[in-house]
Amino acid sequence: MKQLSKFAVALSLAFGCSQAFAAASIFVTEPGGDGFNIETGGFNGSSYEITKIVFDFSNTITADGSSLIIDGTPTSVTNPSGGTATFFGSGSVFGFDFTSFNTFETFSFKWDPDSALNGSYGATGVDFIGGIVTAYTTNGLYSGSFQLVGGGPDVAAALTPVPEPVTSASFLAGLGLLGLIAARRRS
Repeated sequence: MKQLSKFAVALSLAFGCSQAFAAASIFVTEPGGDGFNIETGGFNGSSYEITKIVFDFSNTITADGSSLIIDGTPTSVTNPSGGTATFFGSGSVFGFDFTSFNTFETFSFKWDPDSALNGSYGATGVDFIGGIVTAYTTNGLYSGSFQLVGGGPDVAAALTPVPEPVTSASFLAGLGLLGLIAARRRS
């Protein structure tokens, strides 16, 4: 019975900590035919707030061999209902700080993506592939990268929870404890 209780503790450390976040996703879409209007929406079985979103296009590769950048500031910013969106950054890394952006709401903005080498670059959805979106929320950190939707030209990023280092460490400790118990049973 003592071995069974040790096994149960190890199992709960290994697998219980992997469920630290509720199942949720945040979707960021870029409908290519609409002039690069990036719409951000979130959903979850329970409500939480998105406090910041960061777009990192430094890993994208444009047709001229550079990366996408934002030249200037976004246009047509539609704030979340009852909240604000404050733009920050420049170049290939930029984002927004939010007040009162609930996961059931949407936020959108338009921008003119250029390449790092060409200020009048005609970007397409393919240029967005590899761009990383990170959302900071009251439910933890979420991240995802842009991928083509169907045959394109639209791209989307489905953001999923990023495990905290404590969660990963607990998972590994639980697996190690399971291995130790198995080794002791054999000897």
